[in-house]
Amino acid sequence: MNDLTPEERDAPIYSTFSELYEKGFSLDTVTWVFVLGIHIAAVALGIWAVVAAPQDWAYIAGIWGITQFVLGSLSTTLYSHRLITHNATRQVSLPVHLFFCVFGQILSVQGSVRRWSANHVLHHGVDRHGKKELDPYSATWFPDSLRNFLWSHTLTHLFNHPESEEYQRAHNAKRHAVIMWQDKYYGSLTTFWLFLFPMGLGYALGGWVGFFSLMAGSMVASVLVQHNTWTVNSVTHMWGWTKGLRSSAVNNYIWLGPLGEGNHHGDHHDFPRDYRNGFGWSGWLLDPTRYCILALRALRLVGPLNSASVREEAEIFAARKLANIRSRSKISAEASELYEQLEARALELRKDWLEAVSRWESLRRESKLVQQATARRNEIAQEIRAAKAHVEARKEEFFAAVERLHSQIPGYAN
Repeated sequence: MNDLTPEERDAPIYSTFSELYEKGFSLDTVTWVFVLGIHIAAVALGIWAVVAAPQDWAYIAGIWGITQFVLGSLSTTLYSHRLITHNATRQVSLPVHLFFCVFGQILSVQGSVRRWSANHVLHHGVDRHGKKELDPYSATWFPDSLRNFLWSHTLTHLFNHPESEEYQRAHNAKRHAVIMWQDKYYGSLTTFWLFLFPMGLGYALGGWVGFFSLMAGSMVASVLVQHNTWTVNSVTHMWGWTKGLRSSAVNNYIWLGPLGEGNHHGDHHDFPRDYRNGFGWSGWLLDPTRYCILALRALRLVGPLNSASVREEAEIFAARKLANIRSRSKISAEASELYEQLEARALELRKDWLEAVSRWESLRRESKLVQQATARRNEIAQEIRAAKAHVEARKEEFFAAVERLHSQIPGYAN
């Protein structure tokens, strides 16, 4: 378990980029050339499509690019991230594997599923063991925001990272035949879907105008989907309002680009197995990826889905409330006794709240099992309403106790 304080967790471990070379990092020349090349192509072809392409083909290029962007983004969020890396379900059908490995995930331009998943496992591993030097996407390695943003958003993908046992274990853990096949032929698949297919189809339909139009859509979409996905590593670990318990991830509630991955990222790091990416009503409203997963479940293309129980969500909310008051060194000697009394009361109310949540959940499960006895159904319905009211009352008491506890910390502002 990661027992680091927030200060220790966010403390920089490097001062400059040059220090990375001393730690075994090296420039990945092939990736540098590829990424730079598609960015140049995206700018040049994008300008051509807007300024010089016939109007019909400009529209076609736009539709092609939007479609590729959505499919590429969704392939990372739904397949590589939630289904494969975090095992949101233990059962993924062969058609789902084939669609995303052979086609969809190629459009995300994020590397093979196996490699992406291994790096992401290391990223979350820091939440458990605290070895932040193993996090390939860390947004806290450097002492300033600019370096942290550049590294976590782009530069990390352009370097060869030192080999580690943790990476090898994570890489070898993904052994589904289709995933391993894609890892082997990823370069060929990328060449076909991002270049040969749009070039060939465009030329067949419209000659050189069609050739350049579909390539414009493909290149612009490739660049946009890359940066859209990379914001999950940068933006949602640097700017927001609600921090995760053991990570730098935050909920910022507004960044919707990555189709639900960004706006509730703190929730995700606190319960990564959840097929959802956030708790509460805003999590439902702002997470398009979960609707797509539910659609796959309805079609029986994936198995039962993992999600945090109401009790587990409540435990996370309570822990976050208490996490900000573990600052005993800031409490004056005169206030120490009162602080201890208030802390004990807050912990007691936390226990009462969680017990009330468990009772409410138990009644809800029982109500689903009762099919025959109408009288008992009505009785359970009344008990559920009473239990929910009890949950809300205990929750409010706990929150009020935490605020009283906060008031003993000098300089605290609500």
